[in-house]
Amino acid sequence: MRKYVRWIVGAFVIGFAIFVSRQLKERTPPAAPPAVPRTDPGAVVESTKGNVLRFNSSKESFTVYYDRQLTYEDGSMKLFGLRIIAPERGSGGRTFEVNAKEGHVGAKESNFTLDGNVELKASDGLLAKTEHATYAESDGIVRTPGPANFTRGRVSGDGTGMTYDKANDVLWLNADAHVRIAADAKGAGGADVRSGLAGFARKEKYVKFEQSVKVERPGQRIEADNAVGFLSDDEDHIKAVELRGHSRITTAKPAVGALESLTGRDMNLTYSADGQSLEHVTIAGQAEIRLAGEPGKQGRQITGPVIDIALAPDGSTPLALTANNGVVLTFPAEGDAPGRIITAATLEAKGEPDKGLTRAMFAGGVDFRERGPKLDRHATSATLDVGLKPGLSTIENARFRQKVKFIDGDMTGLSATAVYDVDKGTLALSGSDPGAEAPHVDNPRVSVDGVTIDVTLSGPRVQAAGTPVKSVLQPPKEDGKMPTMLKKDQPVTVLANTLDYDSVASRSVYKGGARLFQGDTSIKADEIVLDDKNGDLSAVGPVTTTTTLEQTDPNGKKDRVRSIGTAKDFAYEDSTRRLTYTGDAHMNGPQGDMSAAKIELYLKPSGDELERAEAYEKLKLREQNRTTTGGRLTYTTADEKYLITGLPVEIADQCGRKTTGKTLTFTKATDTIVVDGSDQIRTQTKGGGKCQ
Repeated sequence: MRKYVRWIVGAFVIGFAIFVSRQLKERTPPAAPPAVPRTDPGAVVESTKGNVLRFNSSKESFTVYYDRQLTYEDGSMKLFGLRIIAPERGSGGRTFEVNAKEGHVGAKESNFTLDGNVELKASDGLLAKTEHATYAESDGIVRTPGPANFTRGRVSGDGTGMTYDKANDVLWLNADAHVRIAADAKGAGGADVRSGLAGFARKEKYVKFEQSVKVERPGQRIEADNAVGFLSDDEDHIKAVELRGHSRITTAKPAVGALESLTGRDMNLTYSADGQSLEHVTIAGQAEIRLAGEPGKQGRQITGPVIDIALAPDGSTPLALTANNGVVLTFPAEGDAPGRIITAATLEAKGEPDKGLTRAMFAGGVDFRERGPKLDRHATSATLDVGLKPGLSTIENARFRQKVKFIDGDMTGLSATAVYDVDKGTLALSGSDPGAEAPHVDNPRVSVDGVTIDVTLSGPRVQAAGTPVKSVLQPPKEDGKMPTMLKKDQPVTVLANTLDYDSVASRSVYKGGARLFQGDTSIKADEIVLDDKNGDLSAVGPVTTTTTLEQTDPNGKKDRVRSIGTAKDFAYEDSTRRLTYTGDAHMNGPQGDMSAAKIELYLKPSGDELERAEAYEKLKLREQNRTTTGGRLTYTTADEKYLITGLPVEIADQCGRKTTGKTLTFTKATDTIVVDGSDQIRTQTKGGGKCQ
């Protein structure tokens, strides 16, 4: 069988050789084709209407179609009417098409140059145009040195110089980049972007802008040195944006309390699922936000190294805000409203979609300042909780905690907790801290300590409560007047359960176990009232006074003597220098032990020496072992004379003698007594056996 096959094959080969030999002998040389004039004498090969297949690892890389081709001795080529088709490997990839009037292929096909109406098309809708482009085999990048533009869906752009990295699917506009994003079917999402460079990375789904980036959106402007936008999976909208260097966002017509501007070194922006609304912003490096005020008024400003903001669905109203490492909140002065500045280490603020930020918590070295034409207030504390009116229009109330110090002009308040009501202009102090067991308020005129102290700042008016409230009144330096019965150069201390000090009315009211002290002088009563304007003083309830006055004896020697008085009511009138004890009045002093319905003491102009004393009704005087009763007494210190009248006047001595009459005159210096009678009363003396 094998021999048979070899024989057949051998016969076929011999026969085929004879056939070829005859044919070659019989054929006549064909006529030479007419010569084709060459368009480029330097070309070694010229052809028309062809294509070239480029292969890579036995797989098609791309196909080059041309209307005419010139091939040169060094292996380079020129192609005219050029079209390149480059399918993406793998399923679901894109096909690219490049068109140009003319192309030049370098030796060994290491680089390409395209000229004239160069277009890059992709099956996903990308279209890029330029007049000149190059491609280097070494890096696989298409470059266009001159003006270029592109479009893809809603996005279009142009610039000077463009590069396209097919392997990484990255397109760059290299200078004077201008990118436009058309609004969607609902009229939203439009933007106009200008920058030095612009890049689009489809595989990694981001867009990048560098060198003086400016983004114009409806009603909004975004600026930064560089910016990166991260695309959604369908590449239809932006999910997030990173701004780097001199970042700034401004809004044209923000609502009250909405974001007016954001500035800082860097920003991270997060958008809603549809890419339309801003949801979250983080600002780092000299961060500053401004929230819009009422029309025609300045906005509120928050600054700090780092600020983090969460926004309402409208994309502009803050719902939450945090700031760290030193924050400042500024409310500018508006008309009669003072400017306010709060600084602290940290800030946490919260709000509501229809109101904006409504509460702010500051912590760490809190410093609060409020200044206006007639206002200068300053407070410090460890923390501050601020209630805000809708739209962050102003502060509603402020709660300071831990080591609070509040200064309003010449008034200072200290406490563990202080609540400042801005509208009412009130300050409520309470609580205790180590080293400061009770709230304290002072100004040049008075200092107050109490369990609670409420201050109306416009006065100020100070209302304090506690067991007890301690008040120390300083001698007035200019305005105000100390009662003459008190020393002008010494402070006065008052203890009570409550205090109501009104600086406008120059009046202090102490209630509940009130006790006043100054040196040897004291007053105890249920209520004590001091009038700083007129220098008057009054007390009600069971009143006890202790006074120390100077007394001059007949030899001119002065001595200080103490008197104790009691009554239901007590009053001192500085205009007449009169002390009045009313209701079961009783006085025990160097003039004797005296009781009456009312007793009046008149001081000399110096205020520290008695001039005269008056007593009215139910008079009873005990002195030098004598007891005198009557209806009225007048005592003058100049002559140490007592004048007592009544119907009748009666004097009883230690011997049991009783003398009655209409009037009694007693001269202490001479120890003489004169009793006068009248037609109604006959002077008489009875008894007297005890001393015999």
